[in-house]
Amino acid sequence: MQMCNEVIEFEGIESYIDYTNLRLKILNYEILSKELLLKVLVLARDKGLGKVLCNCRVRDLVFFRKMGFVVEGLISGFFRGRDAYCVSFFLNKDRVHSKREEEEEEILKMCFDEKRISKPRKIDEQYKIRDCVEDDIPQMIKLFKKVFKTYPAPVFEEEYLREMINEKILFKGVFSTNGLISIASADLDSKNLNAEITDCATYPKYRGRGLLSNLINELEEDLKARGYYILYSLSRAINAGINISLRKQGYYYGGRLINNCNICGGFEDMNIWIKNLKPNVLSKPDKRKNTTVQQGRFVPH
Repeated sequence: MQMCNEVIEFEGIESYIDYTNLRLKILNYEILSKELLLKVLVLARDKGLGKVLCNCRVRDLVFFRKMGFVVEGLISGFFRGRDAYCVSFFLNKDRVHSKREEEEEEILKMCFDEKRISKPRKIDEQYKIRDCVEDDIPQMIKLFKKVFKTYPAPVFEEEYLREMINEKILFKGVFSTNGLISIASADLDSKNLNAEITDCATYPKYRGRGLLSNLINELEEDLKARGYYILYSLSRAINAGINISLRKQGYYYGGRLINNCNICGGFEDMNIWIKNLKPNVLSKPDKRKNTTVQQGRFVPH
């Protein structure tokens, strides 16, 4: 029986214990010290987890690296316009190295060969985009189960989706006469004014029609109106379609999280893609141009 995920807070550090993905994520911290961080690592090891992650502020990067964390990526503008480094500590040696790095690099190269577009092509008039509501939850679960064998979040559970819809996740869907056929969401961080584009799924027979691109664009417009600074997405590095779609829509590469989550039946690497919603405030560096990736690792210069 799988244990329930939980949030643990002690001595100013808030951590999320994620049994689904066998990882611990440091969500917030007031102060940092060697002793406190060691306690977090011991906690993760005692829980049988394989990876500890944190989106840390630039000022704390040296400290995390001295403690054995590696830099896997950078999300520009994450903290209300200030950058965050994605740092990880691997407790399980089997999660250190990518299993499909060569294929993932080929897909990334394909992404950078694509030209960006300002707006996706409009979808057919027979399809309608709207926010998902509680009444849509049975259709949402059906779609998620069709597309994903396993998933990092409990999107197969009705109660979870109801709670998320009412609290912190904005779901948008494409509907036809047959009901929900494509979905995407924005996981909102109202404190830091960033949002993660996630939960992207389309029935196979409807793929290639620009549905997902239009959903993401609708989410962007909604969050831009709310004053958010940036959007980012963690996309399966082995899935060419979603990576190319994000690149074409103006997202910038920010690194790769190795064996980061349990999706589609096993641990997979996730590419980080970022889009600034305040281009006049934030710069738009393409991290692939001024960084290198060595053995699946993001290396800042």
